[in-house]
Amino acid sequence: MTSPSSPKLINKVMQDPASKLLVELYTRADNPDTPSDVRATLGKALELIETREEYSRKMTYADTPGARTICERTYAMPWNQLYQDGKVGTQYNIRWMSGTGQGQILQFLIRMQKAKRVLEIGMFTGYVAMSMAEALPEDGAVVTCEYEPYLVETVRKWFDETPVGKKIDIRQGPALDTLDKLAAEGQTFDVVYLDADKENYTAYFKKLLDRGLLVEGGTLVVDNSLFYGSAYTQPGSAVDLFNKAVMEDGRVEQILFPIFDGVSFIRRKGE
Repeated sequence: MTSPSSPKLINKVMQDPASKLLVELYTRADNPDTPSDVRATLGKALELIETREEYSRKMTYADTPGARTICERTYAMPWNQLYQDGKVGTQYNIRWMSGTGQGQILQFLIRMQKAKRVLEIGMFTGYVAMSMAEALPEDGAVVTCEYEPYLVETVRKWFDETPVGKKIDIRQGPALDTLDKLAAEGQTFDVVYLDADKENYTAYFKKLLDRGLLVEGGTLVVDNSLFYGSAYTQPGSAVDLFNKAVMEDGRVEQILFPIFDGVSFIRRKGE
C-alpha cells in the first residue's frame, strides 16, 4: 500500500483539498480505537489516487528531448541557495514548473490547430516554451514572458543549446507591459498559455482579447484554474473571479478540466 508520506502523493495532495482530507483521516486512523478496515480503506483510496496518476502518465507519450532536459535541470537547481544569495528575488520551488502532461497537451493542441505563433505568459525555467517550440513547424515562433532577469539569462542559454532554441523569443519584464508592447508590434497568436501570478489572471485575459493578441479561433490554455481548490472553496478568490469573468465574456467559450491543478481551454469565437 502506498504511504501517505510518498513525495509523489504529497505533491498531489497539495493541489487537491479532497486528497488532503484523506491523508489527514489516514493519519488520525493510527488511533488504536479505529477499526482496521477503516484505515485499510483510506489507504486504498490514497493508493488509487496515485495509481491513477501514474497510469495516466504511462499512457501518455513521453516528454520531447528538450523539454525532458529542462525538467532535469529544474530539479537540479539550488533554488533556496539562489534566493539566499540574492540572485533571484523570489523563493522559487520546482512545483512552479508545469508538469509532464501539460507539455504534451499543448503540443497536441498546436498540432491540431496547425498553430505557428504561440505565446506563454510566465516562463519560469522554460519547460512549456520548449515543449511548444518542439511541436511547431520550422517557421513557427514562441514568445515567452518572464519577469526574473536571472531566469531569463539562464534559460536563454539552455534554449540556445537546442535545435529549436532559435524559435523562442524571451521578453523580460512585467507581463502586462509586455502584452502592450506585443500588441503595439502587431503581433498575434494562435495559442496562448497562461501560468503566471493568479491575481492578474483576469487582467491578462482581458488584455489578450481587448488588444487582439489572441486570434479569432485561437485557444488560451490556463494552468491552475482550480488553484489548490481555492476556486471552489473560496468564493471571490482571484482564480474564482477569473473563471467567472471568462464565463461571462461573450467573446469566448470555456471548458475547465479537473486535471492537475485545473486546466482551462478558452477558445476565442469567430471561426
